[in-house]
Amino acid sequence: MTRTEFLNISFFWGYWTFFEAIWIAVLWRTRTRVLGNAVYRIPGMRRIRRGACERRVEALLAALGQQGVPAEGRPDKDEVVDRWHRIVAGRCGSVLLQSVPLLLAVLPLWWATSFARAEEGMPFWMFAAVTGFGSVSIALMAADDRATTVSDPAGAVTVEAIRFLEALLIPARRGAQDSALDAHGKQFRRLCNVLRAHARHGTRTMPPAIRESVRETTECLIAALADGNQRYLLGEGADRSAAERDLSRLVADVLRHSCRARARRDSLVIVDPRLLANAPEREGAGSPTEPLRSRLLAGAGRIAVAAGLLAGAFLLPGGGEVSGLLAAAGLAGVATTCTPLREFLNRGGELLTGRSSTAGEPEAAGDEPSRTAPSPSPPCPHCADRSAVTAGSRPVG
Repeated sequence: MTRTEFLNISFFWGYWTFFEAIWIAVLWRTRTRVLGNAVYRIPGMRRIRRGACERRVEALLAALGQQGVPAEGRPDKDEVVDRWHRIVAGRCGSVLLQSVPLLLAVLPLWWATSFARAEEGMPFWMFAAVTGFGSVSIALMAADDRATTVSDPAGAVTVEAIRFLEALLIPARRGAQDSALDAHGKQFRRLCNVLRAHARHGTRTMPPAIRESVRETTECLIAALADGNQRYLLGEGADRSAAERDLSRLVADVLRHSCRARARRDSLVIVDPRLLANAPEREGAGSPTEPLRSRLLAGAGRIAVAAGLLAGAFLLPGGGEVSGLLAAAGLAGVATTCTPLREFLNRGGELLTGRSSTAGEPEAAGDEPSRTAPSPSPPCPHCADRSAVTAGSRPVG
């Protein structure tokens, strides 16, 4: 493959990746990346593999009934099927679209190593370029997954709750015997992580008191799940069956609340409070920080979006003001990940706009109220007549 042919493919990959990065960034910032919304508009998409989804849900509901979960504590079949199938169809559609630039990145490698051109070899610069293209495409897929979790945390809870219940109640869907404990532990940790993400992102527009209340309820739920999971792993006989029944009731109720359609979600309740009446207290629970994996994924997504913007700025033919705007947007995307660069850009913006240092006093006052607000305690009676602020006040006592 000649350099010109490779550059043509690179330009096509760059344009596709640029628009994909813009699309992911906009949906991420606006919290509108909901799987299935666009895919379900395609005629016939609602029927693809829906029968298999219905059979899995029927088997899961039957297993919950065998565990003694009452009908009012189980999710509605139609709601679970519609929500789950919409998410699965949306994920399949997004993977197909996002794999196009990745295939374009791998195409030169396949072309250069094919049997017809094996004697020509592959230049190192081409191998490095293909590796870079593949890394950016995979990072954008990870960023899209993160944008979905941020935009629709209840949908993520629905998927992980179904997977955990299947691993717990349906032996046919469990992994190999030598890795059953590892698979169970990973699925349990993923369920706890999405529950915390739901409490964090699902209440982002709420007052602090409501956010704290939902967070405490979530941590209480996670403590109850951890207690039941420990009894399930360490128990035998009746104790193990009781722990399995408690886990089934808790997760089934979480699934019942999370699988409702977004348009009909008018409550922040994630689990029936009566199920948490005897939940054990968990010391040090409720840390507001995100897991390290989520933070790394979020940083990788921002870097991928910024790389797409910068690549579009350099690949855009003609340049001009559009390239400058794209470069500025890419630099701003990098600044969201790099704290020193973000502070430097903020100071530079203040200098360019001519904003004086007094404009930042209200913000500083919010951070340090003791410097501007008077002390609520009464002044000292011996110093009241000496203070300029309390010169006119009457001495106490």
